[in-house]
Amino acid sequence: MRDFIVPSAPPLGYMTLYYFGLNILVEPARVNCPNIISRSQWTTVPVTHVNYLIVPIPYVTIHHTEFSPECNSRETCSSRVNNIREHHMNNLEWNDIGYSFLIGGDGNVYEGCGWTHEGAHTYGYNKKSVGIAFIGNFEHENASQIMLNAAHQLILCGKHLGILRSDVRVVGARQVSSTDNPGKKLYAQIQSWPEWDSSRMDLGHLVWQ
Repeated sequence: MRDFIVPSAPPLGYMTLYYFGLNILVEPARVNCPNIISRSQWTTVPVTHVNYLIVPIPYVTIHHTEFSPECNSRETCSSRVNNIREHHMNNLEWNDIGYSFLIGGDGNVYEGCGWTHEGAHTYGYNKKSVGIAFIGNFEHENASQIMLNAAHQLILCGKHLGILRSDVRVVGARQVSSTDNPGKKLYAQIQSWPEWDSSRMDLGHLVWQ
């Protein structure tokens, strides 16, 4: 992929990837990407520190925000995402919002720490995965089809951009750590995705032992 040095704001219809100090300008429409609301569109608070991921990335981990209610408009979803960022940065003292991307009930994808910045979403997998969080609690309710479509299209986008491996594997957070994330219902839904890694056991039950 060619490196383009771009101005502070990318042209309409483009997005900027930041990788080892380079600004890489890409046109998501050409690689079948969903609508991505950039970090700068929902907050002006800067990141305090960045560790970069090595691409191509082999895993995608799926989460739900659990205690943050669902949202169905860009305004509300942006507020939810910023509230999560405030909690992660102010209360937990993390460098940025922990998730790579968040999926709103409005069908938009909200950029968190993004494609190439190391997140804080899945212990033991932060250096080798992109973490996608569905906004809401999906223990007893299914995620909407519009949310599922946006998330899966984001994964295809990452593969087309060469950021995710062509054989990238999708796991629920409960498959690689002792958590009930991403909720029982959403966990069942992602198992129909062709990228889902069925070889990993569900560790979610360990939370309650």
